Amino acid sequence: MVRADSSETEPVSLLRSEAEQRASMITVTSMRVDLDLTSATLDGPAGEVFASTATIDFRATPGGRTFLDFKGRRLISATLNGAELPDASWRSGRIELTGLAEANTVVITGEMAYSSDGEGLHRHVDPADGRTYLYAMSFLDAAPRWFACFDQPDLKSPYELEVTAPQDWTVIGNGPAVTEQPGRWRIVQERPLSTYFVTLVAGPYASVRHRHDGIELGFHVRASLGEQLQAEAEDLIEVTSQAFDYYHRTFGVRYPFGEYHQAFVPDFNAGAMENPGCITIRDQLIYRSRATTAQRAGRAGLIAHEMAHQWFGDLVTMTWWDDLWLNESFAEYVAHRCCTEATRYPLWMEFGIRKDWGRIADQAPSTHPVAGNGSADAQSALQDFDGISYAKGAAVLRQLVAYLGDDVFLGGLKDYFARHAYGNAEFADLIAAWTRAGAVELDDWAANWLRTSGLDTIAVADGVVRRIAPVDHPADRTHAIEVARLDESGAVADRTRIQLAGEPYWDRSLSPSKGPSPSNGLIVPDAADETWAKIAFDAGDWPRLTAVIGRISDPAIRLVVVNAARDAVRDAALDPAEALRLILAALPAETEDVVWEAMARFARTELTGPYCPRAERAGRTAELHRVTLAAMAGAAAGSDRQLLAFRAAIPTAADPELLRGWLAGSTLPAGLELDPDLNWALVSRLSELTGDAALIEQRLASDRSALAEQHAARARAALPDAAAKASAWELLMRPSTASAYQVYATAEGFFRPDQDELAADYVRRYFAEVGATAGFRTGWALGRTAELAYPYLAVSEETLALAEQTLAGNGLADPLRRALIDGTDRLRRAVAARRRFG
Repeated sequence: MVRADSSETEPVSLLRSEAEQRASMITVTSMRVDLDLTSATLDGPAGEVFASTATIDFRATPGGRTFLDFKGRRLISATLNGAELPDASWRSGRIELTGLAEANTVVITGEMAYSSDGEGLHRHVDPADGRTYLYAMSFLDAAPRWFACFDQPDLKSPYELEVTAPQDWTVIGNGPAVTEQPGRWRIVQERPLSTYFVTLVAGPYASVRHRHDGIELGFHVRASLGEQLQAEAEDLIEVTSQAFDYYHRTFGVRYPFGEYHQAFVPDFNAGAMENPGCITIRDQLIYRSRATTAQRAGRAGLIAHEMAHQWFGDLVTMTWWDDLWLNESFAEYVAHRCCTEATRYPLWMEFGIRKDWGRIADQAPSTHPVAGNGSADAQSALQDFDGISYAKGAAVLRQLVAYLGDDVFLGGLKDYFARHAYGNAEFADLIAAWTRAGAVELDDWAANWLRTSGLDTIAVADGVVRRIAPVDHPADRTHAIEVARLDESGAVADRTRIQLAGEPYWDRSLSPSKGPSPSNGLIVPDAADETWAKIAFDAGDWPRLTAVIGRISDPAIRLVVVNAARDAVRDAALDPAEALRLILAALPAETEDVVWEAMARFARTELTGPYCPRAERAGRTAELHRVTLAAMAGAAAGSDRQLLAFRAAIPTAADPELLRGWLAGSTLPAGLELDPDLNWALVSRLSELTGDAALIEQRLASDRSALAEQHAARARAALPDAAAKASAWELLMRPSTASAYQVYATAEGFFRPDQDELAADYVRRYFAEVGATAGFRTGWALGRTAELAYPYLAVSEETLALAEQTLAGNGLADPLRRALIDGTDRLRRAVAARRRFG
């Protein structure tokens, strides 16, 4: 019988205090989940739901009471130790359990809803062939959306899944999948897992399998991407195998979870998720268009990152979400080491580019420490899942390794894994492990680098290099860095390794008495890009840096200068026009593709966008376009640089005839061929310029892929047409059946640089209406949509006033508030730059 149709109120977020109390009372000994997924291929309401039965064995304090988490559509039955639970036991996403025995069994059967937002058990119908694909995403608190559980990271247990599904499907999960009979699979993972790691991938997936060092490897994609998987398989197998060998050598602990599957799944919100034994990865990384070496290097980094999690996070798991950095920062740091040392994809330059993501977060009003954030509940912890947890934490660890040395650093990690394997740990446990390995004074180091927000500025003027701590977040940090002096040609005249703390460093060859003249050269702090700090050059140094940047031979120094320019523009310390001159001077000589692409993107999305006066956007964009065309013409036919330059030239083009010629193939340079993504880039830009919506529909008719639907949604939103804007706005601000990715694409396309008048009313409506989207979106999708749709191009005092008024109000859901705080900080910085430089 149906016990209840819905919970009386919306689910509440688990408090840390509740998690601690529950963990002190119960121990989960086993989890068995039975799923009937045969409905997934049905149309209409029947295809929206599935049956889930969770049987949980746990020990408890006799006579105690607690609750488990259940976010189903309907509760069908609930028993505790054989007795039915009262109808009123399910409220706010929780089922109350009272009168506990020492040994208990609770059985919960529910009707659950498939999701379309990438969380819970996600259902995707591939428009390419109409076939249905499922995958489960349980992070951060989404597991109860597909099975009842005690949902917190420190209540681990072994898992057994029984799955009924169409006979022709592939079914994989955290452990080996055994076919018990046609259409029935059993998956067992005997190693204890946290609930947020539990996953299932089911559907007519195409697969490639391989065996390396005794580990069964699997790679899986939708059938429509099967040919592309075959083309990418050699690289995927090579990187995965090399990463396993590296981690086994480095950590001294073999991979413990049996098989290792990597499922490339549709509509995935994150880059990937580290589910033990079954990694889920966004399927855009199985390229259906030509990919550059830099793109494959980025994918290698992601593969190595998720594999590192099998130790950092999966083998040893944080006790509570405020130690999320123990997962992400470590995986980020060791993945870059792994790729650089063990694969053909060196990644330290990419690491330097990613640091910009973290620096933006660390300078925003929403900044927070790397560690010890004291997250009061699970959802608030999700708001701190950002560039600080990844890029800053990893950069700080790189400094720690320089401080400790590899022997102590890795020795402490091996101790940490050995002591806490298959359990949970806190930051203090890691500090203790390093101390046992020989580290000293780590508490002071951690207090300044990990438990304090903000980043230092390393400023240089007249040959003097100083460390300046942020006023709002003072800290006593020592930076182990290189300082380079460049001569007037841009060559490195000398390098000095220093420990920069309270006392400034003075380069005697650039004493104030001599003055900062070309004959004395230029000082570049942190010349190897090793620390976590903002580099600030003297105002008079920028024209000189622009003059020599194309002749600086060291790519790390060029990257430091470019990153410093990005920070200076956002601080209203450097005229965006001067920054554009620097970038345009740097692009022709840049040898690192990942840096070239980042510079071109910064120039297009910021220097010719929000940081550019409206009257000058066309001219500055045309300058950038000319440089990209020159780069394309000067690159070798068929080279990655030629492709990158062409990709950058398309969105900066203002001539429809040029775009039409490229789209027809009649004027394409030798070495370039139009692939699906290039076709869509050309159609999108051409329709944005001309308003020709028929181009979008014609392209969509010949490309029926899921990615094409996203391209089309973005292009429709960018049309310079009032009806198109109204339709796109409905998709953003009203409930719909569209996938989260189609909504994200619509948000990306809505506000365009040359459509100020057309979109003016929607700027006001954004702030008036975005709060209501919490009524039909949750979690990742809620915050991500608001972030992508933020009208940051409407740079004015009026827009800023609207934003601040909205933030001053009450009632914004946490993901919305965080998105608006960060978007408004970006807007505020652009307004400040306009005030100063016009």
